[in-house]
Amino acid sequence: MERRKIPSKERYQIYAKYNGRCAYCGQPITYKEMQVDHREPLAKGGADTEENYMPACRMCNHYKHTLTVEDFRKQIGLLCDRLRARTYIYNLALRHGRITENCDPVIFYFEKEAPRDN
Repeated sequence: MERRKIPSKERYQIYAKYNGRCAYCGQPITYKEMQVDHREPLAKGGADTEENYMPACRMCNHYKHTLTVEDFRKQIGLLCDRLRARTYIYNLALRHGRITENCDPVIFYFEKEAPRDN
């Protein structure tokens, strides 16, 4: 499916939807940095409409790719185990208290913050 071009006004509304933050991780993003993600991926039957658009940082949009929100949640939830199993420096940082793990359920920013009405 070919993606439609998003007009500037609509793109700004998507950006403002979560006050200039990524809908997934909640980090502030500039308008220029924002990528428009399809909450329900086009590859999985999602619509190419404003209701399905989410403002996303490059990192979240890249990692989510064509995953559904629930599959993305599962992948984020697996990160600590993957890092612990494969990354020496991660384990060293854990041992020295430089980082701490958070094994709480993954709750995305858009699930905690209501979208703004434009």
